[in-house]
Amino acid sequence: MSVVTPSDQFDWISAYLKARDLQVIWRGAIFGVTAVQAALPLVLLSSPFGPDHALTRAVAVAASAAGASAAILWLVCWPTRQQSIAFSITSSMAIAALLLSMSNPYSGLVGCTTFAALGGFLGYFHAPRYVVANFAVATVCTAILAYRLLVSSGDAALVISSVITVASLNVGVPFGIQYLVHSLRTDLRTSDRDSLTGLHNRRSFYDSVCQLIALAQRRTGMHLTVAVIDLDNFKHLNDTRGHAVGDEALVAVAAAFEQVCRPTAVIARVGGEEFVIADADTMSNPTERAERLRLAVAALPFGITASIGTTGVPLGGRRVLRDIELIDDLIRTSDTAMYEAKRAGGNGVRHHPAPEPPLLT
Repeated sequence: MSVVTPSDQFDWISAYLKARDLQVIWRGAIFGVTAVQAALPLVLLSSPFGPDHALTRAVAVAASAAGASAAILWLVCWPTRQQSIAFSITSSMAIAALLLSMSNPYSGLVGCTTFAALGGFLGYFHAPRYVVANFAVATVCTAILAYRLLVSSGDAALVISSVITVASLNVGVPFGIQYLVHSLRTDLRTSDRDSLTGLHNRRSFYDSVCQLIALAQRRTGMHLTVAVIDLDNFKHLNDTRGHAVGDEALVAVAAAFEQVCRPTAVIARVGGEEFVIADADTMSNPTERAERLRLAVAALPFGITASIGTTGVPLGGRRVLRDIELIDDLIRTSDTAMYEAKRAGGNGVRHHPAPEPPLLT
């Protein structure tokens, strides 16, 4: 039974950054920004506009400690989706606590623009509901501080202009980033698909499998399995019945693979009649599933069969190999097994165990 759930925006972007060796840069940037923000409550303790009572000063110190803890998370490792959400909630509460503890309401009101930075992070990495939740906290703080400023100063023009500035940033930045990321992801999904079959192409296959690995290795006992499939007699089909029928056969094969494979599987067309499938599960040997793929191709009314090579490797631990290098190794091993099946006459399945990748000590 599968224990890997479909990915969300955080997992997709995390895998994208990891595949391009950008996670360390992002971790450093988020840690730096969060650490600087966490230091601000301590700096404001010496300001006449900052917290001026024992309780509010204690709140400021607590907010600083919470912010520092959130920053350390990014210094230690790339967080999971749940840890990132916890980071966002902690940061949002810390910002709210500090701003509401300010003795000068104008300083607190202007400080509500800080929510826009956190909202931008949420818009980039997480679902819209988290952006809305952060905006709701920002709105409550803005309303409270605007009321305090109006009561203390009586300057309605100052209050209105400040609220407009804060609202513009807290709406424009997070929701603008959210819309942009959603649009980019939609475009990438379209451009990363094989135009004939609708399956992944080679580039999106690697990106999606990296994401699959990131999800799977959070569980124990998981294996990454890869199958390389080459259609037998496909050239003969093209030569005798025409390329239009050949295209129909490829579309039918792709549909059969999608029907046989589990929802978590990543299926790609990587050549004229060559396909590759990756999946993560507790099973280390995908021969049984590969046999179902073989039977599905043989049952199609095109007179073609499939030579299939498979392999698998356990996930877990910190590997020496990067994810892309691991995928390359598994494809090479499966490819060797596939050619063994083809030399044996085709319409068969061969499995070659892959050597376990070395782990960092």
